[in-house]
Order: sequence, then C-alpha cells, then structure tokens
Amino acid sequence: MNIVLRNIILIFSFCLYALMGFAQKKESLFVAPFDFPLYLSGNFGELRTDHFHSGVDFKTQGVVGKHIRCVADGYICRASVTPGGYGKALYVMHDNGYMTVYAHLDRFPAIVEKRVREHQYKNETFSTNLWFPRNELRVKQGEFLAYAGNSGYSFGPHLHFEIRDAKGNELYDPMEFYKDKLIDTRPPRIHAVSIYPQRGKGVVNGNPASCVYDVKGDTLCGVVEAWGVVGFGVKALDYMDGTNNKYGIRKIELFVDGKKRFSSVMDNFSFSEDLFINSWIDYGRMYNDGEWFQKLFVAENNKLRVLDADENNGWLLVDEERDYNIEYRLSDYHGNSTVCSFVVKGKRCEIPLPRKYTHALYCNANNRAEYFGMRLDVPAGVLFEDAFLNVRLQNSDAVTWRYSLADTVYPMLRGAKISFWVGNRLSVDKSKLYIRHVEPDDSSSVGGVFEDGWISADITTLDCYEVAVDTVAPLLHPLNEEMWMTKGKITLSLEENETSLKNFRGTLDGKFILFEYNSKNKEFTLDMKNEKVKRGAHQLRFVAIDRCGNEAVFERSIEY
Repeated sequence: MNIVLRNIILIFSFCLYALMGFAQKKESLFVAPFDFPLYLSGNFGELRTDHFHSGVDFKTQGVVGKHIRCVADGYICRASVTPGGYGKALYVMHDNGYMTVYAHLDRFPAIVEKRVREHQYKNETFSTNLWFPRNELRVKQGEFLAYAGNSGYSFGPHLHFEIRDAKGNELYDPMEFYKDKLIDTRPPRIHAVSIYPQRGKGVVNGNPASCVYDVKGDTLCGVVEAWGVVGFGVKALDYMDGTNNKYGIRKIELFVDGKKRFSSVMDNFSFSEDLFINSWIDYGRMYNDGEWFQKLFVAENNKLRVLDADENNGWLLVDEERDYNIEYRLSDYHGNSTVCSFVVKGKRCEIPLPRKYTHALYCNANNRAEYFGMRLDVPAGVLFEDAFLNVRLQNSDAVTWRYSLADTVYPMLRGAKISFWVGNRLSVDKSKLYIRHVEPDDSSSVGGVFEDGWISADITTLDCYEVAVDTVAPLLHPLNEEMWMTKGKITLSLEENETSLKNFRGTLDGKFILFEYNSKNKEFTLDMKNEKVKRGAHQLRFVAIDRCGNEAVFERSIEY
C-alpha cells in the first residue's frame, strides 16, 4: 500500500476514533438528576418573553419533594433565593469543568438551608445570593443534593436544570449530555409560514404588509405571489414521546432553489444574547396576538450566534416572473425532521412607497427625537434595524399626553432612554411620578428619575408611554386568617395596581422575622414552626413598600 495513503487512513481512523470517544465521553460526564425515567416539560432555547429558556425542565411526576441527585463530582458554589425567577436555586461547580444549576427547588440540603437562613436573618432579607468557598461543600456524583419543587416563577413542580461553563456565562444544551436518556421519535411540526416584504422594497400578493399561511401536514395553504425583496418566517413546535408538552425547535434551515439561505441551531448561547430574541421573532405579532413566529432572515444588528445567513442576510430578491422553490427543513436533537416545500410565484407588481413618518432612527447612529415635551435618545447599536416613528398624541388621565411612538413596535437592546417634560410647578410629590408603558391589554411601570423638570427612564421597546403618578399604597389582605394558628402559617396577599413591590419586612415583637414571598401569586408566608416562634402572645407587624415609596402596614396581635 502506498505509504502516503496508509498514513492518511491511519490519521482518518485516529480522528474518527477520537470523535467517537469524545461523543461517548460527553454522554458519560453526567448521570441523571433523578432515579426515575426522564421526561421534559421544556427544552433548551425555547422562546420566552425577552429571553431564551436557558436549560431543560425535567418533570418530577407531578409532585414536590423528589430527591435530586448530584450529576457529577464537585462542590456547591452558590445558593440563591428570589421571589420570582429561579426561586430557590443551587449551583454546583464540577471537577470536569462545567457548572450545573438546579432551580425552582423546594428545599436545599440541610447544611445549605442553615447557611441561607443565617444569611437572611443577618441581612434581614428574603432574597439571597450566597457564595461558598471553593471545595468547602463537596458533593459526589449520584448523592442526594436537594429537593425538587415549584418555587419562583414556576407553574408546576419540575426541576429547571442548566449546564454552563465554569464562569457561568455560557449555556449548553443538556440534551448533548442526556440524549441517550430521553426517548424521542416525534418530528417537529410546522403550523404556519409567514412572509415579510422588506419596507419599501417588496410586496406579497400585491400588499406591502406581511402575510401568514397555514400549513396542513406538509402543505402550505394558499398561493404566494411576490415581487421585490421578501423574507420568510415559521411558526413551529416540537414534540416528544410520552408527553403532551410542546417544545422549541432546535434546528431550522431555509433553502431557495436548492441553495441554503438561512439556518439556526439552538445549542449554545450566553445570557448577554437574550434580548436578541426580540429581533429573531416577529415581535409585533407576538406582542399583539401572542403568536410566536421565528424569522428566517437576520436584522443588521442581531448578533445572536445561533443564526447563520447568506450574503443577503436571508432576504430573497424576487425579480423574475417565475417559480421560486422554497423549502423549510426543521429537525430536533434525535434527528427527527420535517420538510415543508412550496412555491413563490414571481409576479411583477408596483411597490408602493413606505408610510410617512415623523422621525427616522438609524441603527448604527446616535439618535435623538423630540416631539412636544418628549425626548427620545437611542445610541448607536441599540436598534436592531432602522426604525421609522410616527409619533401621535392621545388623550389620557395621566400627568402627560400618551405618546404613541410608532405604527409598529420596535424592540431594542438596553441603552435607550425616554424623557418627558413635566416642569417644576407640578404640585404632586416628584417621587410619586413614574413612566408608564401602555400595552394592548395591560400597563406597567418602567420607573423614572426626576431631574430639572424632566422625568426619564430606560426602555427596550419603541411603543406607547405616558407619565403617571402613584400616591396609592399597596393593600395587604390576610388569607384564611381563621386557620393561621391551626396550620402554623400566616399568609398575606399583596394588591398593587400601579408600580411594583420594592421591599417588604416582617417583625414579631419588634424583631425581624422571615416571610417568604412568592411573586407569581403575590403572597407572603410566615411559617411559625420553621421560624421557631414560641407559643404565646405576639405582636405581628408587616410592611410592604412600592417603587414610588407608598407604604402599606399590616398589624395583628396573635396568640400562637
């Protein structure tokens, strides 16, 4: 045999062996966190409001309290407690170079529970972020770690599980390590296709607005005619064996006339990339209708690494009167795939001029827009694409007019600031002013700082805003007060209709006592047994303060 050929074969065999060993090694790095069959209620990278799902959600058979096993040798490096978000969460640094996170816990292991409780009382706070020295709290693979629960912003018992790099910044799909422990023979399903004419440069079916087409099986319903520059989108979900849950799509590919124009593979991202989600999805359709479409083209300032597009950023120029063959390919981690093919008919058509606008904001320039007492500052790089405002004033019962900034909602990265002139003669206490974001079905505070007659706040959408005043204190309601002493638990509910909760504090006989707060149902709970409350008469006092400084006080004399 030729020596060169033999060496090539040897090198190829060695590389193949190494790759196989690497794949096997990855799947053996971690054991399962439970000793029962694994099923997911959520997968990695699912689309969420303003963020991607940063891990997987393991089902816990519908109950709280399941024992979680440590997935690899290492040490507990951090424990955190928050009213929403992860709730009670544990972080483990592993000897293999990865960090794992266990969230929505019911309880920590006893030694961590003790340290957390000591920190909460020392600092007189419920929310906690406690770091532990390297190797102080060693844990071994397979040993008990914590109890699964439903704490934080969780709506059913499960374990939210993450795999990160050692610094905790990079997030990896746990499926890469647990693929052999989960059964999946079901392919993704495409529910609808969306097509987007580029502003002032394209039309679909003679219209400059985007169009949506339902998909039945693998067939698009309807005829698509286009002219000029258009982009594509997809509404799709994935499915797995043994559950009725719906999951996000791992891999999406777009082909036009056999050439790949766009692809996305959701396998790794960092928290700093979260807000790029709002550029990848059809934000206006999600915001107004609650429908999640992913765009198969990339905005100029969308730096999300999981996206890859051709030299035209995924846009298609339809400039010939012919059939353009479009193909979507979607697949999951187990290789299950689905294909949807359809034709876009090139049909020559006049492209109308874009709508008129009051202000143009350019994504790579520093922008300032002013309009009758409103000032908007948007630095370069904050917008994903150029934005065209059509500012309109609307009547409102607030302190100022209601300012509708644009005909469509533009999402942004952090860094933009909106300011309103309210002057210094306003009789209301300036600390009670805030800027209100008016949404289709709700409104929320984005805060506000008053200085020299202006109130300003940071915003991440170009939408609808006004200045309001909050002088109304939150309300505290006792829940099932007649059962407090029987159950040994005191529960108060919070009612706050303007600005959100800023702080709270409970005391018993003048001394701090720990109330746990659950933000999803706005309830504060004092477990008198856990807090070792002595039998007898006590004076309870609880204070809740909103973000405009309004204070609610609840007091009771109790006999425990």
